[in-house]
Amino acid sequence: MSKTKSCIVCQQTDQEVPLLKFKFKGKKYMICSQHVPVLIHKAHELDSLLPGIPASEEN
Repeated sequence: MSKTKSCIVCQQTDQEVPLLKFKFKGKKYMICSQHVPVLIHKAHELDSLLPGIPASEEN
């Protein structure tokens, strides 16, 4: 059984774009290079995809 590897945001696969693996709260995820800046700078926007992500400290 192979699990399709895809970006948590746009669902593009590793056959379409480069994907990076990361872990959050013990779970494994993948994200494409296009969405890495969102993960770094605006992680709170991914709260529906990553439950428990801290809220933005910026107002």
